[in-house]
Amino acid sequence: MRTAIVAVLLSLTVVGYAHTTYTGRSGAPGRQTCASSCHGGPVVNTVQITGFPSEYVPEQAYLLTIRKISGGTIVNFNGSCRIGLTGTSNAGVISAGLSTTIYNVTGETNGVRFSTANRDSGQFTWTAPTAGTGVVRFYAGAIQTDIDGDNSTIVLTANEAAPLPGAAQTPVPADLATDVAETSALNWTAGANATSHDVYFGTVNPPAFVGNQATTTFDPAGDLARGATYYWKIEERNAAGVTPGAVWQFTTLPPAGIPEHLAALFLGTGIQLWWAPAANASLYNVYRDTVETVGLSPANLIGTATDTTFTDSDPSPVKAYYVVTSQ
Repeated sequence: MRTAIVAVLLSLTVVGYAHTTYTGRSGAPGRQTCASSCHGGPVVNTVQITGFPSEYVPEQAYLLTIRKISGGTIVNFNGSCRIGLTGTSNAGVISAGLSTTIYNVTGETNGVRFSTANRDSGQFTWTAPTAGTGVVRFYAGAIQTDIDGDNSTIVLTANEAAPLPGAAQTPVPADLATDVAETSALNWTAGANATSHDVYFGTVNPPAFVGNQATTTFDPAGDLARGATYYWKIEERNAAGVTPGAVWQFTTLPPAGIPEHLAALFLGTGIQLWWAPAANASLYNVYRDTVETVGLSPANLIGTATDTTFTDSDPSPVKAYYVVTSQ
C-alpha cells in the first residue's frame, strides 16, 4: 500500500512540473499556447501585460510587466514578439528581467517566461526592431492556479511610429560666412521627413524663435544691419516630434563709407553729379533740397545709383543743393 501511494504522488508531480516549464507556446503564428490549447481550464483573460506600446519608436527599449488582475497565481506564461500581423520572424529583442528568463526552441527563439513557476508578476524588456519593420505583434499565453486552471491568451499590436525628422543641412549663408549682403535671405536643405521648420534668428546667441513655416527660405523683415553678426538655427518638425539644429552664424558687410568729393556740372540734359567711391558701398542715394542743409527725407530722395554718377534731369528749383549717401 505504501509503494502504491508513492507511485501515484510521483506521477502527479512529474505532470505538474512538465506544464510549468513549457516553452515555445506563446500562441504566435504556427505555435500553440501554454494556455487553452493544452489545458482544460476556461479562457478568462485574467492575466495582463502592460508597457507594450501601441506605437513604437524603432530601437527604443520598453519595460513590460505581466501580472494577474484577478484569480490565482500565474503558474507560468510564454511570450514572443513577431513581425507583421501573421508573421513568424522575431520583432526586436526580448531581454529577461524581474522573475523572468529567456528561452530558445525550434520555431520560437527569443521567447520569455517566468524563471520559476507560480508568480503573481514579473517584468522583461522588449527592444523595438529597426526602422522600416512596420507593424508587430506580441503574443502570450498564461495559465493560473494549476495545470487545468484559468487561461489567458494575449495579443498586443504595435505600429511603427513615424521617424523623427533629420536635421536641417547646408545653410545659406554658410556657417561663419563674412561680408554677407544686408539684403540676404536665409536658406537651408530640409531634414529627411521634416514637414515644417521652426526658425530661430537674431543678433544674440542663442537666437530667438521667430516662427514656424513650411518653406526652407526665411527673409528677415527689412535689411540686415551692416557690420553685425547674426545667429540662426532651424528645428525640424513632423508628427513624431522635433529635431534640434545646430546654431549657425554669419557676419554682414562692414558699414559703407561716406561718399566724398561731390561735384556738379550743369549740362543741357540736366545736372550731372559725380563723387568718389565709398568703401563697402553697394548703393548710393541722391537727395535734393532748396536749402543748404539737405533733409534726408523720402520727399527729397530723387534717385539711386550703383556707380558714382547720377544725372538730375529735372532740376526744377532755381537753386538746388545735393547730398549723396551710401549703403
